[in-house]
Amino acid sequence: MAIFTLKVPKRQIIEQIVSIGFNTLPMVILMTGFSGMVISLETADWLQKYGARDAIGALICLTSVIEIAPVFVSFAIGAQAGTAITAELAHMQITEQVSAMRLAKVSPVNYLVATRLSAMIYSLPIAIIIGTLCSILGGMIIASLQAHIEYSIYLDSVWRVLKLKDIWYSMIKGFVLANYLISIHTSFGLGTRGGAKELGTMTSLSTIWVTVGTVCIDALLDYLMYVI
Repeated sequence: MAIFTLKVPKRQIIEQIVSIGFNTLPMVILMTGFSGMVISLETADWLQKYGARDAIGALICLTSVIEIAPVFVSFAIGAQAGTAITAELAHMQITEQVSAMRLAKVSPVNYLVATRLSAMIYSLPIAIIIGTLCSILGGMIIASLQAHIEYSIYLDSVWRVLKLKDIWYSMIKGFVLANYLISIHTSFGLGTRGGAKELGTMTSLSTIWVTVGTVCIDALLDYLMYVI
């Protein structure tokens, strides 16, 4: 509700965008880029053998837009920025900083949760776009080196198969997963009780829930978008 009433601290949002979005870009680029390379490496020769060398770009594009970018970007941000959020909030909860905020009449939800949710909603779709481009470019490089497929043929295949609805579906996935990531990490962080041992346990549990939940949500959204 704080997001819609514009009561979220703007400076905190900018700081969280840097932490969640900008600082995780190297991991996003590496994960998505090498994923596109691996898929291209495993399929380029096979497709060329069966006379479908001009379909490798389409395969990498659809795989990147629909699956690789949303899922792997969520993994990357969850592993790096998400665990940091859980640990930070857990430490604040254990050291009673959250209680002090309530005594000072500062809403922990507005200051700690809403700022991170706003930053994640801004950052994740942009990271997905960057991840998609890196995956497609990685696949193009390997297709050229491995199967000697010209860049023009590859890119033409990409443009022919890419549809606006797939891009929208990818952005919808990003929005849903952004809410899920922040819900899990902030819940486990603010729900921490005890000491250092519990902090480590809750951080590990949040990572497990994010990893498993991301795959399940992705499968459910695929079913809703492409089957029903």
